[in-house]
Amino acid sequence: MIHKFKSKIKIPYLINGCKKIWNKKYRILFPLIFLIAVCCSWFALDQNIHSITIEWLETFLLWIISGLMIAFIIIGELLIVSLIGTPLSATRVQKCLASVGFTDKAGKTPLLVSRFKDGKAEVFEFYSPTIPLKEYEKKSIIENAMNIQIVDITVGNDLQHIQLKTVPAKNKLPDKIEWDNSLLSKKTSELILGESLLDTVSVDLDISPHILIGGSTGSGKSVLFKLMLAQCIQKGFDVYIADFKGGVDFNGQWREKAEVFTNARIGIEEARKKLLKRLTYLENELDTRIALFDKYKCKDIIQYNKRFNCNLQRIVFGCDEIAELLDKTGFDKDNKAVVAQIESKISLLARQGRAFGIHLIFATQRPDSEILKGQIKNNFDIRICGRADKVLSQIILDTPEAAEKIPKDKQGVFLTNTGVLFKAYYLNEDYMF
Repeated sequence: MIHKFKSKIKIPYLINGCKKIWNKKYRILFPLIFLIAVCCSWFALDQNIHSITIEWLETFLLWIISGLMIAFIIIGELLIVSLIGTPLSATRVQKCLASVGFTDKAGKTPLLVSRFKDGKAEVFEFYSPTIPLKEYEKKSIIENAMNIQIVDITVGNDLQHIQLKTVPAKNKLPDKIEWDNSLLSKKTSELILGESLLDTVSVDLDISPHILIGGSTGSGKSVLFKLMLAQCIQKGFDVYIADFKGGVDFNGQWREKAEVFTNARIGIEEARKKLLKRLTYLENELDTRIALFDKYKCKDIIQYNKRFNCNLQRIVFGCDEIAELLDKTGFDKDNKAVVAQIESKISLLARQGRAFGIHLIFATQRPDSEILKGQIKNNFDIRICGRADKVLSQIILDTPEAAEKIPKDKQGVFLTNTGVLFKAYYLNEDYMF
């Protein structure tokens, strides 16, 4: 009997049940029942204790019976509260997880303590003191067991409570989503990227100042790269673009709205020298802003603009295929020195640019250490990977997940290093500005 009560009355379910009861009109019901039971038991005892005819043995038995009655009422109340706090699908979910071996070393599955809707998502909250967060992050075993897609994993009130934000397994990303200028974020620092299974995906340059996009040929990384730069231009940023693939991707309106550096007509050596001059200017601008913010005790561009009610422009340097810019293969000593200077200035902007409104957006097929040094790459808080094999996904995201989650025939589908899978908006350049 006691074992059965223990199996039904679990602390997480009791806590959850108490929360539910407290938020309802009948919150007073359970303590009232307990109080009435105690009063009745005490009244019965009091009457019998003061009776001169009652024998001591009968009094003793009455004490035991009254105590048992109170104990059963308490246990009954706890059982009811525990059942109220138990999600209807808790047993089924635990069986599903047990069937695929998602248990701790003792063979116990996590408890499903709550299940609720959050917009388009359904959230499952699990409790387990013995299963760490990293085990939940191996999503596929849980997804298969419960026939769901896990979109996000977060910690609840403590490390023992884990919330899985999910959608049905049948939900799919759209094949194509056209960009419309009405989608442009009103927040100056926010760039819109696309749509996930739940909502719109964006990046805030105040939080993640530099962005790296990678992926195999035909994955759609150049389209996403252009989408972000187009928004920067529409927001009034000073935009500089390096395209050493001939410059054909940035003609027409691009050259009217941004400064484009390309190897077309002048050759790659001369183009690099021109770009070096511009990067030197950006380095000087960085020094100017550092001195300015220090003088007026402003911690970043947001505080500076707010304090002086001005609009100190953000600066974005974008490079499509950074490997073409930094590749030293076949170069003589002088040209290698130019590339080294370019690399040094990029590294400086990557390290110090965030607070001063200077941002980097790079696209490349394979950002390995031979192309993008760790000192630069480590400053890219947001890394986005398109279609890729496991090796390429590992290089870009430090995980092979892009190879597992993005079908080989999908273009424009990306995975971020924060685990968000999304379909990028398609930018029609005829209606860009």
